[in-house]
Amino acid sequence: MKTPSFCFILWTLATVACQNRQTTPPVTITLDQVHVDYTSCGSGDTTLLFLHGWCIDKTYWSEQVKSFCPRYRVVTVDLPGFGLSGHNRDTWTIEKYGEDVARIIDALQLKNVVLIGHSMSGNIMLEAAARKPELIAGLVGVDNFKDFGSEFTAEQQAAVADFMIQIKKDFPGTSVAYAEGSLLHPTTDSIARKRILQSFAGADPAVAIPVLESLLSVGSREKVLAPQMKQRLFLINSDASPTDEKALQSFFIAGVTVVPVPATGHYPMIEKPGEFNRALEKVLAGL
Repeated sequence: MKTPSFCFILWTLATVACQNRQTTPPVTITLDQVHVDYTSCGSGDTTLLFLHGWCIDKTYWSEQVKSFCPRYRVVTVDLPGFGLSGHNRDTWTIEKYGEDVARIIDALQLKNVVLIGHSMSGNIMLEAAARKPELIAGLVGVDNFKDFGSEFTAEQQAAVADFMIQIKKDFPGTSVAYAEGSLLHPTTDSIARKRILQSFAGADPAVAIPVLESLLSVGSREKVLAPQMKQRLFLINSDASPTDEKALQSFFIAGVTVVPVPATGHYPMIEKPGEFNRALEKVLAGL
């Protein structure tokens, strides 16, 4: 069985000194016999729990770990089926991941948790927050909920159906073409671009495809969960496409604040980590 990962090595004297006091807790997380790999560093009254998006993993938060560990407890997780976590189960749905995150919060005894969910993990954090409302201090989406509550047109439904046929035939080729055509930005540098495309090509289709199918059907579930949220929703979104704030405000009764990161693709945390971290600092100050 894999052992929990250690914190990332930090490169300045101040952060190195801090890192020397940070170790991964001696907790092995196993959910329904599935190993969950995670990192934990830092300390404090507030925990930042970072949840990655589709086909990527916890290492996409490495710049945030470096920046926020000195002041918060910071936890990153490989969701089951991704990264170094186990693949040995058959249920791959957004609701199941929400249950996973709630159980991870219990296993690590986390309190005052700020859930930070990229892409599909926006929906996962809603599921987790609905299960653990008393432990959640904040909700931060990263490039998600842009068209909250919208329904597919007949033309869009047909396009999605065709896409699913193609991705089942050729997962690496279709997923990489999708990422390259829809998720990147002209400003995305070559290193980030290569990393993202490799993540998509290397993802396990036996996990990624059912997760995507589940994600495509969460629209009605979003509308049920959003009014239950007692916390204001903060969104750190790329401005490459608009966020429908009016639709969001009608469902999230505690309010919504959008903090844009300009000229970036779907992965602002690795494309422009400095700007992203400043945006997250602003959000945390507003909680």
